[in-house]
Amino acid sequence: MTRSGILLVSVLAGTGAIAGVADIAQGVALPEAPGKQQILDSCTRCHGVDVIVAQPRSPDEWGEVVGTMIGQGAAFTDEAFETVMA
Repeated sequence: MTRSGILLVSVLAGTGAIAGVADIAQGVALPEAPGKQQILDSCTRCHGVDVIVAQPRSPDEWGEVVGTMIGQGAAFTDEAFETVMA
């Protein structure tokens, strides 16, 4: 890592910016609700939580997205799908 890279990391760590990114990555940005753990277990195998929370979609649109992800190998039981959609 270069000097400027080390300096940037130090500055960000001092401002708490890195902690905020870590919180998002750990699912803090998702509401505490049924289905949260299923989302963390299934969806974050391929992408971070930040991708999920950055997508403003309607419930119907999310149903299509999750259906597509299941078609690509995401592991959801029918019950887990219903819980996540609710």
